[in-house]
Amino acid sequence: MKKSRLIEVLEALSGQEVERLGKFLASPYHNTRADVLGLYEHIAFALRQNMEHILDKKYTYEKLFPGKPYDDAKMRHLIYVLLQVTEEFLAIEWYQQDVATKNLCLAQQYRQRKLSKSFRQTIKTAYARQEKTPSYSTADQFRMSMLQEINYQYQIEENRQGEQGMQTCHDTLHHFFIATMLRQNCSLLMQNRLSTQHHQSPLLDDVLKLIDRQPELLEIPAIFLYYHSYQMFSEEGDNHHFQQLKSGIVRYGKGFPRTELRDIFLIVINHCIRQNNKNEGTIFLSELFDLYQVGLEQGAFLENGFLSRWTYKNIVMAGLMLKEFEWVKSFIYNYESKLEKKYRKDSFAYNLAFLHYCRKQYDKAISQLQQVKFDDVFLNLNARNLLLKIYLELEEYDALEAHLNSFEIFIRRKKITNPHRVNYLNIIKLSRKIIQVNPHDKAAKVSLRKEIEAEKNPSTQAFLLEILK
Repeated sequence: MKKSRLIEVLEALSGQEVERLGKFLASPYHNTRADVLGLYEHIAFALRQNMEHILDKKYTYEKLFPGKPYDDAKMRHLIYVLLQVTEEFLAIEWYQQDVATKNLCLAQQYRQRKLSKSFRQTIKTAYARQEKTPSYSTADQFRMSMLQEINYQYQIEENRQGEQGMQTCHDTLHHFFIATMLRQNCSLLMQNRLSTQHHQSPLLDDVLKLIDRQPELLEIPAIFLYYHSYQMFSEEGDNHHFQQLKSGIVRYGKGFPRTELRDIFLIVINHCIRQNNKNEGTIFLSELFDLYQVGLEQGAFLENGFLSRWTYKNIVMAGLMLKEFEWVKSFIYNYESKLEKKYRKDSFAYNLAFLHYCRKQYDKAISQLQQVKFDDVFLNLNARNLLLKIYLELEEYDALEAHLNSFEIFIRRKKITNPHRVNYLNIIKLSRKIIQVNPHDKAAKVSLRKEIEAEKNPSTQAFLLEILK
């Protein structure tokens, strides 16, 4: 049972969701079986107390049905039923948060039941909500078009007049199609960069030509953002579309759900990173830093209330490259609680250590790194690499030699996969050569410099070249 889908789903729930699911299962409307509730309570206790060993099927069966012989078929069916009810809970949780879908379903019910007064009030409430708190997502465009179609059909049934409503419905659906076409083609362009296969959309040219003929379509926020996203991808040297997209995110961002907004930020952030790697200077790095701040303000990077440890690290790195030390320090402390609990200690320690390193507070950085075991493999690699840099900076070659040996053993024992394996082994190899090179042997230093310049990781290359000076 430990590796079942049920455990995987329950482990992904937040503390509040676990509590609500317990109440859901205790309600006879959703569940009438005491053994299903009993299984849930047993699993919830095991996960809460980190007692994975009591999730054994036979042990669990004995707890639920004391004194009875183990029945594997019954146990498997019980697990299946609990998973089904949990999935029903997740679907209802989503529905409860999705007011647009709720209004759509409610309007359809009232129309079918001929409850005209309630139907009209639901439509009025839905329109008022959209006006007061606009939602620009492509999904909401689609739901709004469906709501308008239901309203149109109702008008026809009531008084045979609905021409104006049908035009509104058609326009909304038209906008949904255009925005979705542009959004999907942005995804295709991103995929094409990572794949040898190139995907094409036969209708895209027609959509782009339509926007050229009807520029007023760009007044629709979703079309505006995805149009400039696509053009930014297609015309990378043209800064116009990037600036339009950035201004559009600031203007319309809060009108998109977090999942869709996060995808939009991912598009523009990846563009900044690519441009920063291609161009010297800090123009796109500053743009990237600005976008991270806007994204934090709009809550775009939070997923289920948590900030990814990698986004946390990337934001810290962007700030440190611009020497925004005080801002970074505040960010590290303020967003520590937003990290997932199992990564919180490691992520906080590593990023704080990196801040100390960039401020050349090497003793503080070493102390911070030594306080944490770093259970996460990739953060462990990052921490070891940071310690390597500190020893090189301080010319602590005896400590560095021991550290390089330990680092190499760790990589080989953990069976780190490429490209990380090759990258870190190259750093270890080149660091050893820096230690061993005779500082007065110009030919040897030139040869080593060429070898470092062949290193494919730009940040590693720049650091090692600086040390070799």
